[in-house]
Amino acid sequence: MKKNIILLSTVTALGIIFLEYFASFKINRLIKRNGYTKELIEFYNHYYKELHHLGRLNEADAKNPSSLMFDKIGDGKVCIIIQGDSWAEQYREDESKNYLKQYLERQNKYKFILAGTGSYSPSIMTSQLFILRNDFDHHPEILIAVIDQTDIGDEICRYKKLRKDKEGKIIVEPEDENSIEYNSGYYIINNFKMFFSDHYSLVKIFYYLKNNLKSKRNQKRYQIRCDKNQILGPLKNGVNANEEKYLIDVFQDYFHEAFSSPALKKLILVTHPHKKHLSGEYVLNIDELILKAKSQSKFNENIKIVSFAKQFKSQLQKDPNNIFVDNDAYSHLKKDYFLTYILPEVITEINLE
Repeated sequence: MKKNIILLSTVTALGIIFLEYFASFKINRLIKRNGYTKELIEFYNHYYKELHHLGRLNEADAKNPSSLMFDKIGDGKVCIIIQGDSWAEQYREDESKNYLKQYLERQNKYKFILAGTGSYSPSIMTSQLFILRNDFDHHPEILIAVIDQTDIGDEICRYKKLRKDKEGKIIVEPEDENSIEYNSGYYIINNFKMFFSDHYSLVKIFYYLKNNLKSKRNQKRYQIRCDKNQILGPLKNGVNANEEKYLIDVFQDYFHEAFSSPALKKLILVTHPHKKHLSGEYVLNIDELILKAKSQSKFNENIKIVSFAKQFKSQLQKDPNNIFVDNDAYSHLKKDYFLTYILPEVITEINLE
């Protein structure tokens, strides 16, 4: 009997050791395949609680976690920050960075903080700007905010219920754990937080499998709150008086945060029409809301709006297929058009008084 107990204990112990080794092997393979580091996950986990989401984990520089939020070019004393959604992310692409580096060879007094992040809008940009100043010591003299038409739908549908005033500081909380909305990253972050913890590998695998089961169950039960129709809907149908007031208040909060530092001398708001604005299918243009918010702001004189509406209309008559990415509902710009016409004009605004 005693021998049987010893044998059973030995086999059980060896089995647990084997399972622990196998679980460790699987976890390390998952970490290696994704290319994440503990520092990258900790950075995301710390900041997404106020920014709703950060950049894509699989596109960040794992050795430089702050690349989840911004890229820095140049070492000049005059700081220029560029914020916005995927339209502002174009300023972070390699070709755009090369253009900016060439610009800095002639104007080396500047440095660029490129903080464009997909699906950002003024509420998140307000919180991001606070963090860039207070956590990373980037105090812009010039702030370029790329305001996309989809910011209207993002603010109303995605972020209104998650937007909070935290002791005078605007934050946008992340989606809850049951959400499978676009940019909800609860399970990814929690899984990798566990992978990089000091728990046994068997505990980590159990947690990972439990999270996957919950995620799959949520995918079956959850009804998407903000799909393409909700995001583009305000452009097609307009907004009511309450929604308009809310959006103007959102812009006012952004202006207030922008000029809360005496270092800021100029705020440049860059806007572009979408393809369906040019065809007349959209009835609301974000320019209208920006103009109202600007006219009501005490910082009116220090805010400049740069709209590409006239340029797009003119270009559309010459070559209608040259501006927008083909079959893109969100009317993103083709790379060549952005590099040839948009980026140079926006950069020109830096030196204009």
